[in-house]
Amino acid sequence: MKETRWAIVGTGYIANEFAKGMQEAAAAELVAVVSRSEENGKTFAQRYGCNTVYTELAEMLRNARPDIVYIAIPNDCHFSYIMTVLEAGIPVLSEKPMVDNRRQLDAVLAKAREKDVFLMEGMWTRCFPAVRQARSWIAEGKIGKPLTVKSGFDIKPDVSDWQPWKGGISHAGGALRDVGIYALAMAQMVFPESPKEAHATMKSNGEVDESFHMLATYTDGRAAFLSGAFNQVSTPVTEIVGELGRILIGPEFWHPTTAELVMNDGTRQTFEKAYPASGFQYEIEAIQECLEKGEKECPYFTLTDTEIIADWIETTRKEWGIVYKADSE
Repeated sequence: MKETRWAIVGTGYIANEFAKGMQEAAAAELVAVVSRSEENGKTFAQRYGCNTVYTELAEMLRNARPDIVYIAIPNDCHFSYIMTVLEAGIPVLSEKPMVDNRRQLDAVLAKAREKDVFLMEGMWTRCFPAVRQARSWIAEGKIGKPLTVKSGFDIKPDVSDWQPWKGGISHAGGALRDVGIYALAMAQMVFPESPKEAHATMKSNGEVDESFHMLATYTDGRAAFLSGAFNQVSTPVTEIVGELGRILIGPEFWHPTTAELVMNDGTRQTFEKAYPASGFQYEIEAIQECLEKGEKECPYFTLTDTEIIADWIETTRKEWGIVYKADSE
């Protein structure tokens, strides 16, 4: 595989975790960093073996001409950056949630089609070997018909680790979109269609949801029990229950090392794949393979997957009365 030339926009926690994954990914080269602060950009770039830093996205696109741009900045900034990169005809991987509402999503999807370039929302969880194994077991009928999914991304970050914008209305934050999206993506992986109904309750911090719990129902009695929180800690293992058995993905399902198949008769089969660094290397390598093949979306997390989950989230947050600036633009 030829070298894939990456540019990273942002120098925060997730950008650092992504860059660590790049160091473990075959044929991945960091050729440019974009940061509002030149000093922060230089520190970040040097840490990961890059010498080229820009404070302006457009200048980077003109001069560096990367093969793909990874966007890791606060939620409300994603849309304009994605559109600028796509307009330049360059593929995009954007951190989740990709954009703030359906209007913005329609615009980026249309621009990607117009420019005929790759676009993906960064649901890295779908690319981990343990998750791919779980999907294979489901597709092979190992647990029979899937009936329920239980998944919660509930955390209580230390003050030193907390990024305040995640809990603020001005940056289109909230637990549902920041951590809960992973739980919803687990349900959507098992039940690819939109739920018939989604009954949810949430605790507000005065601006957005600080935590939520949800029951999503599907045809034929299927259901998903989902949660996301910044103010509590729960079991971080996803359980997928079928007629013949169940699958456990963990120990933290959003970046797992194991998938366990437990049959109703008690027999077990365990898949385990430990990994160095952050684990972002699996997403990076999957995308590089897509680019090599000329594919315009990733089969592990398609643009249809993004649409279904984005609509689900938008409907839910608006039912809670959470309205972002982008909703009135």
